[in-house]
Amino acid sequence: MGPQVVDTEEDLGRIRDGSRILRFTLPSIAMMMFISTYGLVDGAFISNFVSTDALASINILMPVMSLLTGMGFMFSTGGSAYVANLMGQGSMDKARGSMSLILLVATAISAAFVLAGFLFAEQLVSLLGADESIADSSLEYAYWFLPFVPFLILQFIVSQFLIVAGSPGMSLALSVAGGLANIILDYLMIVVLDLGLPGAAVASGVGSLIPSVGGMAFFLDRRRSLRLVKPSRDMEAIASTCSNGVSEMASELSGGITTLCYNLVMMSHLGPDGVSAITVLSYMQFLALSAVIGYSSGIAPVMSYDHGGRDREGMGKVFRFSMLFVVSLSVAVFAAMELFSSDIARFFAGSSEEVVGIIVGGATVFSFGFLFMGFNVYASSLFTSLSNGLLSALISLIRSLVLLAPLIVLLPSAFGIDAVWYAIPLTESVTATLAAFLVLRCGGRYGYMGGRASEKYEDPDERP
Repeated sequence: MGPQVVDTEEDLGRIRDGSRILRFTLPSIAMMMFISTYGLVDGAFISNFVSTDALASINILMPVMSLLTGMGFMFSTGGSAYVANLMGQGSMDKARGSMSLILLVATAISAAFVLAGFLFAEQLVSLLGADESIADSSLEYAYWFLPFVPFLILQFIVSQFLIVAGSPGMSLALSVAGGLANIILDYLMIVVLDLGLPGAAVASGVGSLIPSVGGMAFFLDRRRSLRLVKPSRDMEAIASTCSNGVSEMASELSGGITTLCYNLVMMSHLGPDGVSAITVLSYMQFLALSAVIGYSSGIAPVMSYDHGGRDREGMGKVFRFSMLFVVSLSVAVFAAMELFSSDIARFFAGSSEEVVGIIVGGATVFSFGFLFMGFNVYASSLFTSLSNGLLSALISLIRSLVLLAPLIVLLPSAFGIDAVWYAIPLTESVTATLAAFLVLRCGGRYGYMGGRASEKYEDPDERP
């Protein structure tokens, strides 16, 4: 008698009303908020127990970290959409083989990143704009973190596949375990043992290792309906994963480029204090957006499943609730940022009044971007879940590389350094206009707007 199968894929087809949607996505929301929280704690430990310059030295590496994170998001969002779509079609064997292949390819690519990092770290740190005051610290952190890069990438992929497998609670539990380990090790290595940046790098690395290894162990269980098997040789899985998920990678990579622009502008006008300030605001942005990112990641497999099953009614219900959730949350986040930006600034940089002043002055303008940012993130995720990587990439690139990066450079040149804070609100408002147009235009095509109940829509990818 074979192993008993733990049946999970049917769960995706039953998620329709608001309460079910919230129960299903809550672990993803909590996971992202927890991840952002321990990222904030990382920054607080480093800035308060090492130095604000040490925080700046890590932020110099953020463009590279964005590339690595983008790789993880590409395989996780693109791969989960592909596998969930197969599950919606009832092709479970193909879904298992494709998931196994995606994980194998991602592991091989991450190993290549590690090798390249050890070979070219010095040249990279110089290229990223580190001056003599922080270059050695940046290298120190990089060398200690590099061995953990495969786990950083796999963490995102495994967490998303756990959601596809109908186990968002397990995804949350592993992320919480990794986050707690990170926070505890931060305290032990930075505060107790005084290991500085090497300790911070190891703590962060272990925080990624735990959910990666735990998730792989989950999928090795033969009782699972979605589990690891011999990888398929179907390169369509990789091609679809990359083409569909490239929008998420482009978003992260573009974010890295905009971070580089911010770093160069801030270093030029305000020195390391300016870089520390933009680092803290980046943390605040990630925390503020974490609930929307978590919700979008959690609901994406449901939309992909309905897309594969051609269920117009299910897609419509999920879409309507998602819009209500995202808009309400965006208004709440804006209000919270306006009210508590000073408290957050002092949590990070209370030892430096100069840095606190820069943060508070920027946050009052910066926060207006959150009124539009949540919708833009959800719209991009929506098109990824529908296997339309092109529109997803368009939204992501407009809100980062096409508009934001030039504005970061041009506004301070034309109006002074204080004008740099207007780059985010301007970019997000323009992007929201485009995203709204695309969402409305494609609603009938994909079936998430309008239509009779239980109507099965025509697959837009099969139209002549």
